[in-house]
Parts: sequence; C-alpha cells; structure tokens
Amino acid sequence: MNYEVKSLSPELAETFVEYLGNLDFAHAPHWSTCFCRYYHTNCSFEQWQNRTGEKNRAEAIEQIKLGNMKGYLVFDGDKCIGWCNANDVCEFKRLEDDIDHIIKEKKVGCIICFVIHPKYRGRGIARLILKKAIEDFKAQGFDAVIALPIEIKESPEKAYRGTFAMYKEQGFEEIERHDSLSIMWLEL
Repeated sequence: MNYEVKSLSPELAETFVEYLGNLDFAHAPHWSTCFCRYYHTNCSFEQWQNRTGEKNRAEAIEQIKLGNMKGYLVFDGDKCIGWCNANDVCEFKRLEDDIDHIIKEKKVGCIICFVIHPKYRGRGIARLILKKAIEDFKAQGFDAVIALPIEIKESPEKAYRGTFAMYKEQGFEEIERHDSLSIMWLEL
C-alpha cells in the first residue's frame, strides 16, 4: 500500500476533527471527546473530565488554524486513516513538570499520540509517521526528540503513545523508566 503522510495544516483542520470524531473509541470511551487536546492543557484532571468534546473540538480547530497544534495525518487515497500529535515539547503543558529536568534549554520535539484506524493497525503506519516526524524535527533545527511510550501488553489498542520497539528501531534510547512508562530520547 502507498500511504501519504501530510503535516497538519489549517486546511486539514476539519479533516482532523472529522477523523477523530468518527472513530469508535469503545475500548477507551473517554478518548472520544479528547481531540488530542489533553496534553496541551494544564488544568486539573477533574477540570479536564468536565470539558466537553465540543469544547475540545473547537479548541483543536482554533489551535490548528493558529499553527499551535501540529502533527500528521495519514491518508489511503482520500481516506484519512491515522493521526500523530507531534510538536515542540513546550506545547504540551501537561508534561512540563515531569520532563523539565530532561529538556533544560534544548529545543525538543515530542511525539505523544498515535490514533490509527483499527482496520489499518499493524501495517507500519505509526512507524511511517514517526520517520516523517523525525525528519521534520531535524529539518526544523530541533536538538532532540522525546517520546513516552507505555507498555500495555493486555490492551495493545491502548498503546496510543507508540511502542518501545518502534522508537528503538529509529535510534531512540531509554533514558528513564517509571513502571510501564519509558522516557525515550533521540539526539538529532
């Protein structure tokens, strides 16, 4: 198959929200209202749970159009089949306290979410996006890329942060481990 990876752009904002809005999140119902905004916020978890899908959807569109929310959509022909939230780590406010000691003053890209259509999982699409993100971070002058995969053997459909193996294949090193969470780092 020949898949096309496109950078998220204002022109693709509606495609992005339609893709996420039409997926079946029965395995994790709370994901259905996220629209990949969770890591962009620093509100309390209780405040996050009280946010509506409509608010997150509207905020996603607004932030995409402003150029603040970035990532990649993958297409099979005209059909959107995947998404990856990849951006400057500074845009992921929820992660600041956990990774500031690692980032320091460096310009670091972060790959945090993959949402691949269930019919397309296991076809290397996340790896394809990961390669593109690394190339783009390098071209944009980033110093490094960080990823935070969580090992979830009993529910692989919940491995939305990518897998340890796919990051290792691209040269990432595990620099910290906290139970099932790995902090992976790639110097550019």
